Amino acid sequence: MHTLSAIQSVRHITETRPSLISDGPGVYAFWWIGDRAKLLSSNRTVVLKGPNDVRVSVEYRDWWPEDLVYPCLYVGKSTNLRKRFGLHIKSKSQGRLHKPSVDNHKATPKTTSCQLRWGIEHIFPSEENPLNLIRDSVGFSYQTNFGDNAIAERFFEEDRLVGTWRPWFNIDSER
Repeated sequence: MHTLSAIQSVRHITETRPSLISDGPGVYAFWWIGDRAKLLSSNRTVVLKGPNDVRVSVEYRDWWPEDLVYPCLYVGKSTNLRKRFGLHIKSKSQGRLHKPSVDNHKATPKTTSCQLRWGIEHIFPSEENPLNLIRDSVGFSYQTNFGDNAIAERFFEEDRLVGTWRPWFNIDSER
């Protein structure tokens, strides 16, 4: 899932072949395939709501494993990968979906499935058209080869990949 041949640019998927993505269940990842220096010079601080509603500042760091081809932004699982891809990208929504936060507080995402779009809008608060940035700088990959007990295996694989790849946009508040 993290090989060059497995990762397709969002632009390629959205403009040429959305049907390349399975409409079945699986685990997926979004990758930063653009200029790494641009990513690392972005707004890498987010303020989350911690236990007892205490605000906690989190810094996104360059903490990805060296064996990854690209930095991982988000890992998830879904019963319909093609539909979930669309919910993350929200390609029919031009401009920003989330207002930039002056104090870096995490905005409430428009849906519970657009963590990628929210994350890009947060780390690039002055980007007027984040959809173009996503199309040009983000890649997507997935796996569907889960056999017996697939629901449990997808759950464990997502958890394992989040722990191993350390994607920025999977960080959320503690309860």
